[in-house]
Amino acid sequence: MYLDRLRENPASFAVAALTLDRTPDGVMRALETGPYGRCVYRCDNDVVDHQVVLMSFAGGLAVSLTMQGASHIEGRTIRIDGTRATLLANESRGEIEIHDHRTDAVERISKRRGVGGHGGGDDGLMRAFVGAIDGDRTGVLTSAREAVASHLLAFAAEEARLTGQSVSMAAFTEKAAASRDGLLRTSRD
Repeated sequence: MYLDRLRENPASFAVAALTLDRTPDGVMRALETGPYGRCVYRCDNDVVDHQVVLMSFAGGLAVSLTMQGASHIEGRTIRIDGTRATLLANESRGEIEIHDHRTDAVERISKRRGVGGHGGGDDGLMRAFVGAIDGDRTGVLTSAREAVASHLLAFAAEEARLTGQSVSMAAFTEKAAASRDGLLRTSRD
């Protein structure tokens, strides 16, 4: 897999996370000596390879997030269904489609996929961060409060996975705020 990725795209995350030596010998050496060469089924790895998270928000909004680690498609796909339209996005293809429910019209938007992790998003985050430090906040698209809220959702999803129970965000947030390192604790601790 890693050698295939090296041939296809030496700058891919799979290769970059493995080694700085982007040669076939460098990749093989990293697999033989590092953690990525271990069999995920025969080691202490407890990271999920697939997950479905169901969320209910105030006002009746329902969201399902499906993560599938063993897919032939690298990247994210998004589907948002609304009362007037459905939005479909495919990160790896750089495509967005908007299907109008009333007219059956389809609007297609193509964007060149960014280079690097998360379709260029990692690079964009770093540019915005450095810009903000230099006093240019035009690239900052979310607040720290919004970033914390989204991370709390991810931590709550992990809490639900570990306990097998639904998680109330109000109670979870209160618990996290009550402890200096509350975000780092899980029910497994």
